[in-house]
Amino acid sequence: MRLIWLGAALLLLWSCKDGGHKKFRVTGTFKNGFAGKVSLQAISGGKDQAPIILDSAKLSGNAGSFSLQGSGKGQDIYELVFGDNIPVPIINDADDIKVDVDLSKKDDYYEVTGSPASSQLRELIGTFGRKNFAVEKAFADLDSLKRANAPDSVMIEVTSAKNNSIIDLNNYLKNFIETSTNPSLSTLALGWASRSFSTPDFEKEMNMLYRKYPDNVVVKEMKRGYEAQKAQMAEAANKATGGNSWIGKEAPELVLPDANGRDIALSSFKGKYVLVDFWASWCGPCRGENPNVVKVFKEFKDKNFSILGVSLDKDKGAWQQAIKDDQLAWTQVSDLKYWNSRAVDIFQFQGIPFNVLIDPQGKIIAQELRGMDLENKLKEVLP
Repeated sequence: MRLIWLGAALLLLWSCKDGGHKKFRVTGTFKNGFAGKVSLQAISGGKDQAPIILDSAKLSGNAGSFSLQGSGKGQDIYELVFGDNIPVPIINDADDIKVDVDLSKKDDYYEVTGSPASSQLRELIGTFGRKNFAVEKAFADLDSLKRANAPDSVMIEVTSAKNNSIIDLNNYLKNFIETSTNPSLSTLALGWASRSFSTPDFEKEMNMLYRKYPDNVVVKEMKRGYEAQKAQMAEAANKATGGNSWIGKEAPELVLPDANGRDIALSSFKGKYVLVDFWASWCGPCRGENPNVVKVFKEFKDKNFSILGVSLDKDKGAWQQAIKDDQLAWTQVSDLKYWNSRAVDIFQFQGIPFNVLIDPQGKIIAQELRGMDLENKLKEVLP
C-alpha cells in the first residue's frame, strides 16, 4: 500500500514554532525511478492551503541522488514529494537527514536515517495503516453479512473479530502515545485515535499529554481545539432543543400507549439506564440512525440498560412496519398525533431524531447522542 498521507491529522502538527529559523539538509538516493522531480514541501497550516515548496531537484535516469535544503522554526513536518503524488514524510529534528527510496515498491518504499523522529513517524504510519485496514475490513465484512442475513453464529464470530481488531489498534496507539518522547508524534497518534477511542479514553490521553508537555504548542493547540469543538457541539445540541437542555434534570413523567393500547410510563423504567429515543417512520435521519441504536441495544441490553422508543407517527401501519423493517426490539409507544404528541409538549424538542439518556435514579445524564457518541457514553456509564 503506497503511503496515503492523512492530512486532517497532520494539521495538528504543522509546527512547534518556538524559535528562529533552523536550516537543514535532506540528501538521498532513488532507484527504479522516472524522469521528473523531487520537491521538499512544508505542510501548510490549513486544509485548503497549498503546501509551500522550499526546494526541488530534477531526477533523471533509473537511479540517482539528490540534495535539498530547507529551513523552519523548531521541529516541523515536511514531505519529500516524488513526481506529483509519492510522498515521504520527514521531521527536521536533525541538520542532515538521509532518505533512500525505491520507487518500484508499494510498501516500505523508503528508509530514513539521521532523523529519529522521522523513523518513528514512518513506523507509526506503517503500523497504524495496517491495523486500521484490519478494522475497516472487519466492519466491511460485518456489513456484508448483515445484508446477506447471515446466521447469528457467524455474526457473533465476525463481531468478535471486529471488536478484537479495534482493541488491537487502540492498544497500539495508546502505547505509542504514552511511550513516544516526541510530543508532536504523540499528538498525531492521538488525533488518529480520536476515531476509535471512547471519549473518556481520548480525554484521559489528551490530559496526560498536556500534563507531560504543558508548554508544547502542538499539544496546547489540540487541547484548545478539542475543548472548543466540545463547547460548539454542546451549544448545537442546546439549540436543537430550543435552548432547553435536560442534562442534570429529573426526567419528567411521560405516559403513552403501545401498539396494543396499553399505557407505558417512563417511570416504570426507573432502576435502569434508559434511552428515550424520539423518532418516526417518516423521518429519514431517524431511520438512518436506527442501525446504531439497534447495535447498542444488542450490546448493552443485559447490562441494566433499556430503550423506550417514542414515535411521532400518525399512521399506525407505517409505524409498525418501520419497527419491523428496522428490527427495533424494544418497547415502542406513540399517541399517533404527529407533532401534537404529548411527548413534544413535555420534552420541548424541535426536531428528530432526538434522545435523552436517563440514569437509574431518574436523572437525565446526556442528550442528543448519535453514532459512536451513544456507544461511548454507554461504555462510560455501564459496568
